[in-house]
Amino acid sequence: MASNTNPVFQTAKYPPSIDLPAPYPPNTTFPLQFSPVSASASLSAKLAGIRQLSLNGEIRRLLDTHGAIYFSNLCLASAEEFSQFTHAFGFVPHEDIGNPVRRTILANNVATANEGPNTRPVYPHNEFGLSPHYPAYVFFYCASAPETGGETPINNSIVLYKRLKDEFPEFIDEIEKKGIKYQLTYPNTSRTQTESPGNSVLQAYGQHVHDSDDAETTRAKIEREIRRLPTATWEWVDQSPTNALGDLRTWQVLPAVRPHTRTGQPAFFNNAVSRFLSAVDAGTLDPPHLTKEGRYRPPAFYGDGGLVPRKYFDAAVRIVQETRVLVKWRMGDVVLLDNHAVQHGREPWTGERRLLASLWDDVK
Repeated sequence: MASNTNPVFQTAKYPPSIDLPAPYPPNTTFPLQFSPVSASASLSAKLAGIRQLSLNGEIRRLLDTHGAIYFSNLCLASAEEFSQFTHAFGFVPHEDIGNPVRRTILANNVATANEGPNTRPVYPHNEFGLSPHYPAYVFFYCASAPETGGETPINNSIVLYKRLKDEFPEFIDEIEKKGIKYQLTYPNTSRTQTESPGNSVLQAYGQHVHDSDDAETTRAKIEREIRRLPTATWEWVDQSPTNALGDLRTWQVLPAVRPHTRTGQPAFFNNAVSRFLSAVDAGTLDPPHLTKEGRYRPPAFYGDGGLVPRKYFDAAVRIVQETRVLVKWRMGDVVLLDNHAVQHGREPWTGERRLLASLWDDVK
């Protein structure tokens, strides 16, 4: 175990954890827990311990084996200390391109996890699973713990793939051949809008746009950013005298199954279940996929545009619920997820709760 080679951190059993089923070996704990050997360890000592574990390959070995690591009793006191902690791993910072979720930057490579209301869950997904540009690792940090609820559900994408292939091989055959198609709409609202948990077109793609740019120049700059995602197509909609730029609608057709980049294990890596459950909530699962307000909110489709039979997504939701872990938060703690192998979400909560996120890529 890592505690034998690192004087700062030791491994322990995380109470909510489970043992992963096949294709993982027996007694594979998910997630694994790390905690400082000494409760009085300084921040600098903790950072040095993480650097050692990362440099000698232990962190990646443990992520390959377990998929997630919960760091308890860290006592990180701020977004700045969380930023220092994540930088100690030596990963490469991830750059968001076209993020549909609004986040507020709080420190270097640290932002709020999600600005959605506490009454709404976030459904299981791989981070940026609806994009060809996604992070390898996701850190979450508890800046303030909720009174009740607020857990982060995590489930293993490799286990989900195997279970679905065993039960519905025809579904896996279809999505491996066709992929999954996603549609997103970015409204042309303020660059600083905070009314919606989703991003506006300027927040998602307008990093090079100036306030003095006219609509044609703005559109060209935004389209230049979209082209950085080679699988994206788009159109401008709802243009009017009061909305010269228009709202942006994008599509991505992407693999729904992707091999883990280090282990080669196939994973159900996508945002299809999340999009399905969101459409169920909105009452837009069936054509024409319109909300009561007339907004188009479709689920994810097969890559050829065909509707995925509901029974497959219902089965995926059941398997997720059977195999997930609810990460219960304490202030100052961190969870590190291997995004290739783990999906995550969010449960509703009461009281003050603040979760911060940091996204990283593999060392180049």
